[in-house]
Amino acid sequence: MEKNRIFLLFNGSSLYVYWWVSFWGASNNNFYIGPVLAITYFVFHFCVISNKKKELHYMLFCILFGLFLESLFYYTSFLDYRGIVTQKYSIIPFWILILWAGYSLTVFHSFRWIYGRYYLSVILGGLFAPLIYLSGHRIGCIILNYDILISYLVLAPIWSLSFLLLNYFSVRINEK
Repeated sequence: MEKNRIFLLFNGSSLYVYWWVSFWGASNNNFYIGPVLAITYFVFHFCVISNKKKELHYMLFCILFGLFLESLFYYTSFLDYRGIVTQKYSIIPFWILILWAGYSLTVFHSFRWIYGRYYLSVILGGLFAPLIYLSGHRIGCIILNYDILISYLVLAPIWSLSFLLLNYFSVRINEK
């Protein structure tokens, strides 16, 4: 297997590892284990990639986009998060923003297959992104304040549009 394939495999699998460790950690009041693991990967990632500026720019965009979207969910009481900052200061937890940053580091690598495929991003965003929230609810790191079906039906169109926007801006940032 060539180096690039190994990196793509490591890039995608790392996201899933620290994603689930973050979920598990938050549901067990161990809020830092996922973010520490993710940041460790981020350091490695930025050491080995060639276009650091482009990826940092997209990472910052995703963090701000995630801050907006997750805050919207939180402040409209659509859902609640488990987290130290949430419990003390009523803001979304750090671990959820770390996941947005982590997602951004896959777009130009292991998730490149969806890059610029806008219709596919609408479909996949609407179908699968809500399942992440449902699994987070089941694990206990988030609390959906509506029943599962209503939550899915609310999240699906929001995530169809969100995934489309994330895809669109990844192309725009990459073409600069």
